Amino acid sequence: MSTTSALLLKEARLVVPPAYLGVVALTLFNLIPNYPMVIGASYFMLALFMAFSEANANKDHEFTISLPVPRNRVVLAKHLTVMAVQMAQLAALALVAIGAALINPDGNIVGMDGNYAFFGLVLTSLGLFNVIFLPGYFATGYKIGRAGVLAGITFFVSYGVFELLVILTPGAGDTLDTLDPADAGPQLLVLALGALVYLGLTSASYRLSVRRFDRVNL
Repeated sequence: MSTTSALLLKEARLVVPPAYLGVVALTLFNLIPNYPMVIGASYFMLALFMAFSEANANKDHEFTISLPVPRNRVVLAKHLTVMAVQMAQLAALALVAIGAALINPDGNIVGMDGNYAFFGLVLTSLGLFNVIFLPGYFATGYKIGRAGVLAGITFFVSYGVFELLVILTPGAGDTLDTLDPADAGPQLLVLALGALVYLGLTSASYRLSVRRFDRVNL
């Protein structure tokens, strides 16, 4: 077993066990007509903040740093774990969004509809969350308070700005904020761009986190 695989197994058993992913069930609230889709995308924070706080209380950082593994692998495993939680959240929300569209084919009155463009915007906000939260966490290797609050605010504010731009840009709302299959092309483009931004920001987060964690004396 590789070093990264072993660390991921440790993360899955000791830091973010599968039971924590039960928060994805909260996406079922999005079956309620006009329940904001972005709220359904944000529940991953509950899982991460609970898991990281409990890991800190259990001195996971001291255990991990005592292992004969390079620090950059510790950072990589933590990033992959966070990404896995986020993708589980989005996958669950995507399934619920399909059901919500069947229940309410006219779409949401509050916030964007759960279409491809919505998920592209959310991916961009998730990338911003990662580039603030994870380097902030690795500045100490165990504290999440300040970094978590700033990252959470950034997630909601950035998404709010993106949605506002969709509303204010002439013609954008008619194309991007709709469940009409005829507009899937532009929405898929937004989804692809959001995925690229997410991967780029998370990659930048990894590099910054490695530099910060190398300076930490635990």
